[in-house]
This record gives sequence, C-alpha cells and structure tokens, in this order.
Amino acid sequence: MRHQQLEGPELNPAGSPTLRTMTSLPAVNQSKEASASARAEATRVVLIVAGGIAAYKAPDLVRKLIAVGCEVQVVTTPAASAFCTELSLATVSGRPVRQSLLDAAEEGRVGHIEIADWAELVLVAPATADIMARAAAGVANDLATTILLATRAPVLWAPAMNSNMWSHPATQANLELLRARGAAFVGPDRGELACGWIGEGRMIDPPTIAAAARALVDRQPHPDLRSRASQDARTSWAGRKLVVTAGPTRAYLDPVRFISNASTGAMGFAIARAAAERGAEVVLVAGPVALETPPGVQRVDVETGAQMLEACEDTLQDANVDLVAMVAAVADLIPAEPSPGKLGKDRVLESFLAMRWRAEVDILATLTSRHQPRTRFLGFAAQTVDASARANDDERVSAELRRLGQAKLERKGCDALFVNRVGVPGVGFGSPTNAGLMLFAEGGEPVDAGGPRPKLALAEWMLDQLAARWWPGEGGS
Repeated sequence: MRHQQLEGPELNPAGSPTLRTMTSLPAVNQSKEASASARAEATRVVLIVAGGIAAYKAPDLVRKLIAVGCEVQVVTTPAASAFCTELSLATVSGRPVRQSLLDAAEEGRVGHIEIADWAELVLVAPATADIMARAAAGVANDLATTILLATRAPVLWAPAMNSNMWSHPATQANLELLRARGAAFVGPDRGELACGWIGEGRMIDPPTIAAAARALVDRQPHPDLRSRASQDARTSWAGRKLVVTAGPTRAYLDPVRFISNASTGAMGFAIARAAAERGAEVVLVAGPVALETPPGVQRVDVETGAQMLEACEDTLQDANVDLVAMVAAVADLIPAEPSPGKLGKDRVLESFLAMRWRAEVDILATLTSRHQPRTRFLGFAAQTVDASARANDDERVSAELRRLGQAKLERKGCDALFVNRVGVPGVGFGSPTNAGLMLFAEGGEPVDAGGPRPKLALAEWMLDQLAARWWPGEGGS
C-alpha cells in the first residue's frame, strides 16, 4: 500500500512490486470524499523550496502543480522560511510543511525516508546555488538534501540565482554532475533579477515548471505511468537515423554585420535530444546558437543557408536517413554581393538600400525534391494569425493556422508539418514552451498539441505522433 488512501502494489525503481504502508504525511480534511478521490489519482510530488527570493512564488507553484494533477508535499530549507511562510504553503498544499530532520514525531518513523519513497517526482524550486552544490557533493545535512540523497524518483531542478552565481564554473560543474546522474532542469530564464541586474538566473514561471514536472512524470517508463502505445512509439525510433536542423541562419552584409532572426534553436535541440534518448542516430545541423549539444548527438555547426544545405546533403548522401526535421529558421533573403570590407557607419544605410538581394536557397523544398520517398521530411512553420482571426477565438485561430500550414505543406512537399502561432505568450521563438498543430500530407484532421508545454515535452509528443502514423508497432530499422 503506497499511501493510507491508495491500495495495491507499488513499483519500486527496479520494477518489482513492493507493498508499503504510508502512515506519515497525513492529508488534511480526509473526511472530504471528493478530495480523497482526487488525491488517489494524483501524482505524488515532493516540492523542495530552498532559501532564495524566488521562494515567494512557491504557493503559486503548488497551485499550478495541483492543477495539472499532482498531490504536493512541501519541504523547506531553514532559509526558505525567510521568504515564504509555512502557513501559506500548508494552506495551498493541504499538508503540513516539513522542514526539520530532527522532528521527534516524524523521525521516529524515519520520516525522511518515507518522504523520499513516497515521491513519484522530487521538484526543487527555487534551486539555489547552495542546494545544488550540496546535492552534487552528496551532502545530507538537512531534511531537503537527505531526501535528495535517499529518493529514487526523478528529480527536476528549477534554478534561481544571480547571473554571476549561475555562470560561475563551480555552479556549472555542479549542474553537469547532477545532469550526469539523471537530473532534469527547467530554466533558468533571462530577465530582471532581485539584485536589479538583467540576465540569466531568473526562475522560470510556475506554469512552465508545473508543465515540465507533469511531462517528466509522464515520460517515465514504468508500466503504471506509460501506455503500451506510448512504449511502442518510443521503441519505433531505436536504430533510426535523423537529421535535425535548428536555430537561425545569417545573411552577411559585410564581414561583421548580418541579418538574422529570433530563433534560439531550442525546439530543434529538444527534438534531437528526445530522438537520441529513444535510441535514434541523430545528426544536428545547428545555426549560430548558444546551446549545449545533447548527449549522443553528432553536431555540425553552420552559419548560412548554403552551409546548412551542404551539411544536410552530406549526411543524406552518405546514409539512409529515415527523417529530416527541418526546424531551423532560414533567412529568406541574402545580399547578392555582400561588401568585402566593413562598411563605415556613415555608409551603412546608403549601402543597405543600394544592395541587390536574392532569395536564399529553399532548403526544405530542395531536399524533398531530391530525397523523397526514401526519406521522410517534417517541416515547421511559425505563423502570425491574420487580423480577422486575431481575437482569442480558438476555432478561428486554429482554422487560420491550418490554412497557412496546409499551404506551406503543399508548397514545400514535406510529409508532415508542424505549424505554430508566434507573437503570443508561451509560444514560438525565445519561449521555453510551444504549441501548435501537426498536419500530414496524406490528409486527415490536424492533430492539436494542446496548450503550451515545455519544448522537450512537445518534442516527445511529436515523435510519438510521427511514429504512430508512419511506423506503428515497429521497432527500429
């Protein structure tokens, strides 16, 4: 018995059934049958709140976690109480907050181990430089770090700290060590910090953290958390070969100036990572972006559209590639004759207006014409919505996106196309989340990805959709 209100076997990390009685962590208001029923279906999340200014967002984060189907047990570090009261956290979570490792009532039952075993996910938010360092070193000197050392549940970190602290080599080394041990990270974001600086280190907003937590739990390969269809979709990628393009390209005006776009490469890198984790062989052709190469992925760095096309062709000619995911945002126009020398400041505008321009190579259309049907192609389209459908009318927006996406699908000749709206919060370039519609060349209704979700979770969804459509029930090639 996993919990006093849940009956049946629990799967331990090794996959074997273990019967366990959970008598600590009592839920308040147990007389309310509706609340008890909801908890019985909820995902058990231990939220560790560390002592940073972003801790004031913790009550909102608890609410967002509950909204996506989680039951939350809050654990705070001693310093967290300076930024957020235990009363507020207990009120929104419906559970007493735990902090002390030396609580006689709880530790008489070895409470820190019970909490660690109870969790299906441990979420650290805000994750300060201090708690990351202690966890990386294996220190267990308070309840929070003891749980981190004892749990076998996945751990998700939401960092929050000053930009210099985040970029410090010690913090980055701790980050890589925790990642190597299997931890996942969401954020940090770039924005205004409590110290007044503007930079990287701001904690990602609670809705995005909650979505990432939900997605991480849903990705776990335990039979009680994954459907058979989802398992088939994952194994369908094992041994397959993919080329993924990501990021922007540059159109140089002179040796130092160029025109580009707002693509960060995050969506393409997420697809490359998700495919590699499923056992695919992935070549990532990346424009100029500041992102780390996903583990197990071969990366080719390029700057221009011509270089990107050449890199894709090299791979397609040398290997039997199953899928090309053309996620990159390629420049539309390039100067016919860029200036060989740096333009003087007083001549930039004059030279820019006098330049002759030509269309950049259409990489997707070129590749589909040369390599179909042996290779399948997934295109991407970032679209603004026509003024007539700009209001928050979901049906009209969806219809407009479908129209724009279908036109590009046919024009490019790809097998599938993901179209997303840009210019709205939580979607598109520079956002940690994305949303949109998947269209297929063979027809049928577009598949809606739902509300904005973390890009890695969306990448997982895309791979599931493609495998279910093209390789149902198959293993890798």
